[in-house]
This record gives sequence, C-alpha cells and structure tokens, in this order.
Amino acid sequence: MRHVLVVSPHRASRELLLRFLTEPELAVGAAEDADAALASLASTPPSVVVVDLRRPDEDHPLFLALLRKRYPAQAVIALVPGSLRIFDGSHERVLEARDDSAEGLHRLLSAVKQAVGEVLAQHLLRVFRPPVGQA
Repeated sequence: MRHVLVVSPHRASRELLLRFLTEPELAVGAAEDADAALASLASTPPSVVVVDLRRPDEDHPLFLALLRKRYPAQAVIALVPGSLRIFDGSHERVLEARDDSAEGLHRLLSAVKQAVGEVLAQHLLRVFRPPVGQA
C-alpha cells in the first residue's frame, strides 16, 4: 500500500486534504506540525508528502529545508499562496493557482489530487524499474 502524509498546522485544511485524497489503495496520514511529520517520516516513509503552506507560519521554510536535507529524494507537494510546487524526488515544477473563490479552491484540490497521482506513478516506476548495468 502506498502512503501519503498530509502536513498542515490548521485542522480544517488537514481534514479537507485527508478527505479529498483518501482512496482505497492509499494510506493517508496527517501531521499537525514539523516534529510530528519528521517522526512519521522516520517510522513509515511515505511515497509523497503534501504540505499546506498557504497560511504564514514561521516553521514552514525551516520544515521544508530540514525535509530536503534529511530526505533529499522525498517527493513533496507544497501548496503555497498562488501556486502548487511539485517535487517528484528529482525534478520540481510549479502550477499556478491564483483564485480565492470556492471554484478556485476546488481547482486547487483537483490539481493536488492529480499531482499526487502523478508523483505516485513516478514512485512506482522507480520501484519497478529493472536494474541497468554492464555485463
């Protein structure tokens, strides 16, 4: 089973992302702060970490820097104001999401769900890719 970790200090955002991302083949967990997230990463490394950075918080830049330092190949999807940053473990890309309406939130959540699916597919390709070497 593939694991997704949702990190958000705000309960409503965490619960919304948990409900939106939950699927039968995914184990979706949540962490409310950087310490809980890092403890979860150490015990059960997820396939992807979804971090909600849409509200200002002093710990977010530090948490992302620490996450990249300790787990450089960890896939991370960060929701930042106005965009969605997707790091699949080797490449990063940014999707624009500039709308504060209810429809804009729905588009953002749909983009998050699609990005999670794409990152999980990339993760499976890395896991099942046959070894390449010289004979």
